[in-house]
Amino acid sequence: MSQSFGAMFSGDLTIATIVVDADRRISYFGSAAEELTGFRRSDVVGRDIQVILSTAAADGKDYPIGKPTGHPEVHQIRRADGSTRAVITYRHPIPQPSGPPATLVLGIDVAESRETEMGLGLLNAFFRQATFGFAILDNQLRFVALNEALARINRRPVIDHLGRPIEEVIESPDMATYRALLRAVMETGEPVQDLHIPGHPSTAPDASTVWAVSWYRLTDTPGRPFGLCGVVMDVTESQHPTLDDGRNRDRLALLSAVGAKVGNTLDFRETAQDLAELLVTDYADIVMVDVVHTVISGEEPDDFIDEETLVSRIGGAARETSTHTEKILRVASPRRAAETNAFAQVLNSNQPQLSNDPLLSESMALTGERRDAADAAGLASVIVAPLRARDVTLGVLTCIRLVGRGPYDDDDLLLVQEIANRTALSIDNSRLYRDEKQAALTLQLSLLPQRLPDLAEARLTYRYQPNRANLRAAGDWFDTVVLPGRRIAMVVGDVAGHGIHSAAAMGHYRTAVRSLASIGLDPAMLLTRLNDLAMDFSGDVTATCVYVLYDPVEHWCAMASAGHPPPVLSLPDQPPQAKEIAGGPLLGALPGAEYQSTAMATPPGTRLLLYTDGLVESRSTKFDEGVEHLVRLMRTRRPAGELCDQLMAESPSSEDDRTVLLAEFKGLSPHLRPPRAAGQ
Repeated sequence: MSQSFGAMFSGDLTIATIVVDADRRISYFGSAAEELTGFRRSDVVGRDIQVILSTAAADGKDYPIGKPTGHPEVHQIRRADGSTRAVITYRHPIPQPSGPPATLVLGIDVAESRETEMGLGLLNAFFRQATFGFAILDNQLRFVALNEALARINRRPVIDHLGRPIEEVIESPDMATYRALLRAVMETGEPVQDLHIPGHPSTAPDASTVWAVSWYRLTDTPGRPFGLCGVVMDVTESQHPTLDDGRNRDRLALLSAVGAKVGNTLDFRETAQDLAELLVTDYADIVMVDVVHTVISGEEPDDFIDEETLVSRIGGAARETSTHTEKILRVASPRRAAETNAFAQVLNSNQPQLSNDPLLSESMALTGERRDAADAAGLASVIVAPLRARDVTLGVLTCIRLVGRGPYDDDDLLLVQEIANRTALSIDNSRLYRDEKQAALTLQLSLLPQRLPDLAEARLTYRYQPNRANLRAAGDWFDTVVLPGRRIAMVVGDVAGHGIHSAAAMGHYRTAVRSLASIGLDPAMLLTRLNDLAMDFSGDVTATCVYVLYDPVEHWCAMASAGHPPPVLSLPDQPPQAKEIAGGPLLGALPGAEYQSTAMATPPGTRLLLYTDGLVESRSTKFDEGVEHLVRLMRTRRPAGELCDQLMAESPSSEDDRTVLLAEFKGLSPHLRPPRAAGQ
């Protein structure tokens, strides 16, 4: 195919033809491209175009797919044997029914003649500027190249024309005569101008069309004929495009509505149900959304899908509810793909399917009560489209029309696939968000203490809970460290943000605190050194923190705070109060910041509550009000475990994680006190 195309410029010229989608993946790789690069089609289709670009020659920059310049460009390509070759490329946009355009890339060896570059420049102008259909056929009357205008006229993608003879693309009662005329143009060089051909595109049997065509012979430099160049226009009666315009407006309106509806939530079940209910308002009578069961269970989607793959229904709706539609919609989940609406093939091939079979219930492989219900409901037309995002097949979208409504056509097939693509992306975003959230929570829980030490000098009780709205981890942490002299270090902190990044930063802070505490720094010096370390943490993550050092021998505490909520102190026989201590800026916010310590007596029976802001603050509760509520609860002197449970249950925030660490100081009895060194 490409050799015939190349012959219009040079008898020996090879022009590589490659089609790249909007995600930079190669979707078509012609035989001349195989010859030029040494790669087989099966080696590169579906892969990023970078696989054939020389990184060294391109300075590591991505090939700017989708931004045609209208001028030839020179790129280094990497051949299969590891060698490189300079290639002149021309890029032409290929608009899609919706979404970003694909790109047609034409490449020739730089070593080829100068005439070729001039010829391709002329072709480049035709492809970019012509509003009429433009095509090139080889000497077997097969499509070698065409523009998007002709693809729209023929209702078939550009790439699906390439290599096909004209009778596979259009059907006409005059086809035999038409071919004979084209052969005559090839042989005599006498052009055919303004010839009207009746028929219809082979992809749209009901779309009666009249084409006005003009064909001219193409010859190479020695004057040998090698193909035809044609200009094609649709001259069908004017009312037909008017009707089509109305349908297109309706479809664009539906796509707009889907875009506004899908993606508003990170719950993929809600997304699927919203979509089903939207589509049955007018476009379909029954809609079902099914996904591979691993999407539900939280595992990675299967690499290989077959009839035994388990699927689950996450959304479904009917335009008119009846016992028949209910039986069609209600299915067991999970179930084998082969036992559902015949989309095992769609899952496996990733190609949408359209069926207007009169025996639709049979062709959909429905059995038992569901088949009887389908026959009674009057299934007439169905489209099953794969839900595919980021090269992962997630499930299928099924749209059904019943008897009495117009059947779906090929334009509907493209529309439903576009809807499925948008839905799949939303579902995949939900899946990835759920996975990231779970990974962050797992990381954070693994970095928090699994238990607190059992000490004679103090009873320590803690509670931790991710936010109640979606169990999403943030950056709360707490810890206790037993130091020489039976002193106890306690810390509670809160890293800014949510997710894996915050959980990892929390791990850095907790490890640093344990290391600094072990060398005996007092609270002020510890926070000062911790702030210095935080400036070197990756990601520029700030945190609040309160650090407490308890001496059970002398019965006192020293505390320092970095922008953290005040501890609540409850001394024996005294009402509890929020203890304002000397503060400082958030950790990691200000280089060279210094902090101060506050010391206080803590006789046996003292309770000290450390916590994070999620326990006292929310959108509806002011910080001061939340702290006052904690103080009131501390007055009850309930057992530590019950008090901590009550504090968590009555916390106002559902959007932040919450931590409490409650210490009940007992001090040391004389026989447990560590011996004093000589001279003390």
